[in-house]
Amino acid sequence: MESPSHTASARLAAVQNHLTIQPCFHRHAIHNDQPTGPADLARERANASFKVEDMTEVLFRGKENVEAMKLAYQLIQRDPDLRMREGHHYDLTRAEDREQTMRQIARTIELKRTIKDPRLQQALFMAMSFYSESFSMRIYVHDMLFKQALMLFGNAEQQDKWMDDINNWRVIGCFAMTELGHSSNLRGLETTSTYDRATNEFVIHSPTLTATKWWIGMSGETATHTVAICQTVIDGENHGINWFIVPLRDPKTGKLLPGVTCGDIGHKSSRQGLDNGWIQFTSVRIPRENMLMKWAQMTPEGEFTPSPNPILSYATLIPERFTILGGSQVVLAQTLTIAVRYGAVRRQGNHDEQILDYQTHYTSLMPGVAFIYMLNVVDRVLFEKWDEVAEYAQTDAGAFMREIPDQHGVSAGFKGALAWYVTDVLEACRRACGGHAYSSYNSIAGLIGDYGVVTTGGGDNVVLMQQCARYLITSLKWAQEGQEVVGSVSYLNDCKKILQSSKTSYQDARDLLSHEFVTDVLTWACAKKATELAAILAEAGKANFDEAWNTNQTELVRLADVHAWRYFLILYQKGIEREKNKSVYPMLKKLGQLMSTFALRKHLDLFLEEGYFNGDHAKEVRQLFLDQCKDLRKDAIPLIDAWVIPDFVLKAPIGKYDGNIYPAYFATVNAAQKSYDTPEYWHKYAKPMLNAPRPGQKKCGC
Repeated sequence: MESPSHTASARLAAVQNHLTIQPCFHRHAIHNDQPTGPADLARERANASFKVEDMTEVLFRGKENVEAMKLAYQLIQRDPDLRMREGHHYDLTRAEDREQTMRQIARTIELKRTIKDPRLQQALFMAMSFYSESFSMRIYVHDMLFKQALMLFGNAEQQDKWMDDINNWRVIGCFAMTELGHSSNLRGLETTSTYDRATNEFVIHSPTLTATKWWIGMSGETATHTVAICQTVIDGENHGINWFIVPLRDPKTGKLLPGVTCGDIGHKSSRQGLDNGWIQFTSVRIPRENMLMKWAQMTPEGEFTPSPNPILSYATLIPERFTILGGSQVVLAQTLTIAVRYGAVRRQGNHDEQILDYQTHYTSLMPGVAFIYMLNVVDRVLFEKWDEVAEYAQTDAGAFMREIPDQHGVSAGFKGALAWYVTDVLEACRRACGGHAYSSYNSIAGLIGDYGVVTTGGGDNVVLMQQCARYLITSLKWAQEGQEVVGSVSYLNDCKKILQSSKTSYQDARDLLSHEFVTDVLTWACAKKATELAAILAEAGKANFDEAWNTNQTELVRLADVHAWRYFLILYQKGIEREKNKSVYPMLKKLGQLMSTFALRKHLDLFLEEGYFNGDHAKEVRQLFLDQCKDLRKDAIPLIDAWVIPDFVLKAPIGKYDGNIYPAYFATVNAAQKSYDTPEYWHKYAKPMLNAPRPGQKKCGC
């Protein structure tokens, strides 16, 4: 047994070794005046395994779009009404941020009228969305939520009446769905729209405090109109939810109209330039024609015809949920650019290593880099399908009704599962930048806050995942009854055949790199879990269904998560097939393979529980994940460079393209605030303490 004195000496030596400045650290950090960052990033770029320009063209769907984006960024940087004013964006007051955002919108709409090239028009809106998160959300509320509701629920006459004003911002719209006490639980919403036969009007009313429309973007200060979802009451009978256009403000004075009360919800974690607010209606009368009547109708004689399917009331949520892919790209592309560049520039350790070379570092960031590429590809595939379905709303009601259930199920599962992983990636980026991530001047804290604001309106992800799970259980029941199911759930038609195999067909590591093999594994897991849960719920019966659902809620959410990742991988593979003849296809395939391994690793517990995988299989999955991350780390800088985000848009000195981050960071901090002036509170509070008399010392009377 060692003596206490020897043990104490050993501990002291260990602490001394830890605190001693190592020679390599001393040499590089103290005596070397030349920054290593520029040389490090130049080397990373020189060693790229693919041509960055070719990858950028894939991300932006062609060389012409890339050129349009470059021109759009140049336009923003040079236009005094688009670019942010002197000083740092995060030092603006809320009022200044709101004014700046509205100035940018007004200028963008003005430019839209003069720019003839549709590519440049679209590029300008996209570039501004990267540049200003508040701008992107205000545009999203008006163009996506408000406008999309009219397109999906308004008839031809209503679209003719409103669309030109909406497109040209002569009307500024918002989307009044969520309520203070109900979030996005549409069946529980309390706001009423009661038909008055005597006047041929609907009366919009908020009967309780919890019926207050809450977190409504642009309602706090700006919107002139809203599309409000209300319980429709006719002759004392509730006919369910429908959508109504309700005027809020006088477009000439900006004042609230009679019966409308709107307020601002106050300071948020981010996006201060967006006026999220609340709305209360007190017996607000609107003409009958303001009820959106594509699917449900109210005739001048007062005859009400409900929509053919209640699910149609949820249709506008589908594209809103799909936008999580685009919004996530905007936030993640910037955050990962900052974190990856910082990881390649920052050196630390006994040999002055780039911290991006540490396994714990690159395994936390590289899956996120692969993920944003998947978001980009799948986003395109999803909206191509949605545009097809939305067209059916105008031309083929039957086809629209057939497609809507699957679109609803996919949108709920994707928004829940993918948004969860985005928050994981954002947290990984924050940790990867250490204390510098908490400085607003490095943008990461703001971007994380932005993402929280983006996802607020969609409700709790657990609720969304349960919607997806319910669709899966229902689809399995249909398939078992002999009805063919299509789209994301088509594999349930072959559920019995899939479950004939109780163990994996895995032979060697090459199987794990096969898209078909990974898809088959995830398909088996979905079929297995769906069958088990469907049997439990069926046994509980209608009387005990809710209790059985709640008892198995965690497993139902897990089912939805596996299903969402499975379909996400399938759509990515479908999307990159169109790039098969391009030089960057091998890299796109490699990115998909990493995320396939990620999905298997994420759900290893399920495969092990069911005996589908054994311990050796699990070890090989985990080792492959580490190897793939290490391999992809070699192309980390080129992969984030392909997003071509200019420094002025990134607004983060530790993420500068040239790698010379520390002078830029120091200059930003010193320029953005009064660092040297003595504050007023010093004289009021610090000076009296510092100059207080010591014991026995007479107090100076002067």
